[in-house]
Amino acid sequence: MIKNLLEKLIKKIENESDCDKKTKNGISIYFVEKILEEKYGKPNYINSRTIKGYFDKYVFGKENNSGEPNFELKNLISQYLGYKDYFDFENNNFSERIKEGGKSEQNKNVKWFIFGFLIIILIFSFYYNGLFRGDGCIVWKVDHYEKIDCENEFSEPILEDLNFEKFKKLKVSDTTTFFIKGQPIVWYGKSKSGEHEYFNSRGVHPTSKKELKPITEHIINKYIYNNK
Repeated sequence: MIKNLLEKLIKKIENESDCDKKTKNGISIYFVEKILEEKYGKPNYINSRTIKGYFDKYVFGKENNSGEPNFELKNLISQYLGYKDYFDFENNNFSERIKEGGKSEQNKNVKWFIFGFLIIILIFSFYYNGLFRGDGCIVWKVDHYEKIDCENEFSEPILEDLNFEKFKKLKVSDTTTFFIKGQPIVWYGKSKSGEHEYFNSRGVHPTSKKELKPITEHIINKYIYNNK
């Protein structure tokens, strides 16, 4: 609201016939000498540099050490603008303040929406380009991948870090070696039908596309040993 008050002050002084200088400095001097000192009998009340500081901070958005105009000064400005006092100015300009605030909030929301949308695009781009190699396509055949023409309707891009020539589905039993030196060498995941399936390498399940997990003693005991 102070911005609105000072903007109206500047505009009114600019339209004064005896205001020769329309610069911020000229308007500040006019307000101090013609309005405060002559019109309202307030000599030495405030200097023009302070008024100019208020203009810079509140109207032109320049950071400075100016505080907020005190209540008496706001009343004097409001009276010069034709209002009873600052409260009267606020009441008569309330709808304008709401309108400006709404526009500001709307603009802020639009900017955040655009920013968020761009972030999503960037994330998707990095994910897609990082996940797929782009140097050929493959198709899953029963228990292994085979390279295939990318024009084929069943083809899919080669996954990053996937050695598709060695990636295989395993038939496991209680004689299968699941660990070497305590490290898992078998990975598992669920098919689309919910069945546990096992593979010789990390990666994603070829049909469900969910990331495979390293085998654990719990999975072995629950789903392999109990099903022999």
